[in-house]
Amino acid sequence: MHPMSLPSAALAAWISAWPALAAEAPPDVQAFTARRDRCDHFRGEDSDDPARAGAIARALEANCRGTDAELERLKRRHAGNPAIRRRLDAYEAKVE
Repeated sequence: MHPMSLPSAALAAWISAWPALAAEAPPDVQAFTARRDRCDHFRGEDSDDPARAGAIARALEANCRGTDAELERLKRRHAGNPAIRRRLDAYEAKVE
């Protein structure tokens, strides 16, 4: 077996299970992860077009503002749930 086969298979299984994990998360975690995923998407975008750059800036403001504090709050609130904590720990703590 190739040395990367097992980690790759584990990653593929985890990625394929992500939607099921999302459905099992409490509503506050579901709302946060949806918003933060949008934030992270727009954090990765760049544009030389002024109109598009403006749209990206507005999306960043709408989706990223407050997520640092919200992530910290959710980690405290769900400290006793290892699955939720692992999910929240996957996000960068400081993006604002």
